[in-house]
Amino acid sequence: MKLFQKTLVCLFIVLLSTSLYADEDVPDGLPDHLVGDVGIATYTTNLHIGTEGVQTLPLPYAFVDYKRAFVRIDEVGIKTLKMGYGYLEVIGKINLDSYKVKSPINGATLNRTDPIPLGIGTFQETPVGGFFVNAYHDFGKSHGALYELLYFAEIETYKKVTLYPQLGVERQSSQYANYYYGISGSDSLQTGYSAYTAPATSNLIAGLMIEIPVVDNWYFNIYGKRKWMGGGINNSPVMNRSFQDNLFAALAYRFK
Repeated sequence: MKLFQKTLVCLFIVLLSTSLYADEDVPDGLPDHLVGDVGIATYTTNLHIGTEGVQTLPLPYAFVDYKRAFVRIDEVGIKTLKMGYGYLEVIGKINLDSYKVKSPINGATLNRTDPIPLGIGTFQETPVGGFFVNAYHDFGKSHGALYELLYFAEIETYKKVTLYPQLGVERQSSQYANYYYGISGSDSLQTGYSAYTAPATSNLIAGLMIEIPVVDNWYFNIYGKRKWMGGGINNSPVMNRSFQDNLFAALAYRFK
C-alpha cells in the first residue's frame, strides 16, 4: 500500500508538471488558453462536530480549464486519456472543512489533520447533465479511501440566471470515517466522550448552485450543499446533527 501511495503521488506531480510546462500540441477538445471562471469567494461550513459552529473563510475561487489542467472549486487535476464524454483524470481534492472537535463536556479539543485526498476520476459532460465519478486515497493521517458519485443538471431560467441542481452519494472507508469521527480510548479520557469506532459509511448529498449574470463577463455564484451522514458517522458521540452544510458565494470573471 505504501508503494502504491508513493507511486500515485509521483504520477500526480509528473503529470501536472507536464500539463503546465509542456509545449506539445493540445489535443482536440482541450483549450490552449484559460477558459472558465476566476474570482474571489466566501466559503462557509458547519460540520456539526462537538461545539464548533459555523466557520467562514475568504478564499480564491476558480472553475477553469487550461490545456490538460483544471480547477473545479475544490478539485485540482489533469486530464489524461479520452474516455466517453470526458477524460480519465488524476485528481486531488482541496478540503476546506475543519475537523476540530471541541468537547461540550470539559472543553478539551481534538485536532484532526486535514485530509489530503489524491486519486483518479472522470467528469462526464453528457447531454443530460454532468457526472463526476472520483476515487481518492487520503494521504493524510487517516490513510483511508473516499469515493464520490455526483450529478449536476443545468437549467436556464429568467434573464439567463442558470440553476445547477446536484445529487450524489459519498462513501467513506472505515479508516477514513474512524479517523475523523471515531473516539479512541485515549480520546475518550481526554474529552469525556464515549469511545467509538466508526465503520465505513455512505452519505447522501444534495445541493444547488445559482449563476447570476452581473455585467459583461462577470457572474455572481451562490452554492449550497447539504450532506446527510450515514449511521456509521451519525452514531459518533462527536456529532450533534445528522447533516453537514457547505455554502459559498463568489464573484467571478469568465474567460472565454
